[in-house]
Amino acid sequence: MMSSKVEELTQNSKFFMDALSIPTWIIHVSSVVEWIVAIWLIWTYGEVSRNRAWWGLSIGMLPALVSAMCACTWHFFNNSASLEWLVTLQAAMTVVGNFTLMLAGWWIWRSSKQLAPHVNQTMLTLLPLAFIPLPAALGPYLSKESLFALSLFPYLGFLWFLTRSKQAPRLALIGFYMTLVFVAVTIPAGIYAKVAYDESLANIDWLHGSAEAFLTLSNILVVLGFRQAILERRQAQLGFSEDAQARM
Repeated sequence: MMSSKVEELTQNSKFFMDALSIPTWIIHVSSVVEWIVAIWLIWTYGEVSRNRAWWGLSIGMLPALVSAMCACTWHFFNNSASLEWLVTLQAAMTVVGNFTLMLAGWWIWRSSKQLAPHVNQTMLTLLPLAFIPLPAALGPYLSKESLFALSLFPYLGFLWFLTRSKQAPRLALIGFYMTLVFVAVTIPAGIYAKVAYDESLANIDWLHGSAEAFLTLSNILVVLGFRQAILERRQAQLGFSEDAQARM
C-alpha cells in the first residue's frame, strides 16, 4: 500500500521540488531555520532571565515547527493532490500551535505580576489547558481554510498576553506582530491567485514567495530581538559581578 503511494508520487512528478523556484525554497527553508533558532534563543533567554515561563514559549513553538515541516514536505512532492492531507495537518497544527502560544503568553503574563492571595493559582494554571483539545475536537468538521481562519484568534490572544506582560524584548514583539502582516498579505494574494490564475496560492510561485517573505522577516525580527536581549542580560550580569568583586 505504502509502496504503491510512493510509486504514484514518483510517476506523477518527473522531478521533486519543482513546485517552487529556488528563491521561494530559500525563503521557506530560512523561515524554518529561523524558527528553530528562535526556539533555542527563547529557551536561552529563559535561563539568563531566570524566568522559566519563557521555556514554556519555547516548547509552545514546536507545533508551529511541525506545521512548517508539513508545508515543506508537500512542496517537496510538487504539491501533489494525493498529499492534500498534509495541508490539512498543517492547518490543524497551526491551530494547536497558536493555542500553545497563547498558553505560553498567558504564563509569561502571569509570571510578571503578583496574584492576590485569595486567587486560586491552581485553577488559573489549569484553565488555559481547557482550550488545547478544541482544535482536535473541531478538526474533523472543519476545512483547512476554516482551520487557518480559526488559528488567528488564539494567536491574537498570545499577542495580547505577551504585550501586557511587558516582558518581551521590543524587537521580538514587533516580529511576532509582523506575523499579522504576513496573514494580511496572504489573504488577498490567495484571492488574486484564484481569480487571475484559477489556482491556489501555493501553485503561483511569485505570489507565494512574496507572501512568505513577510513570515521570514517576522522570524528574523524575533531572532534578532531575543539575541539582543540575551546579550544585554549577560552584559548586565557581568557588570554586576565586576562591581561585586570591586567592592570586596
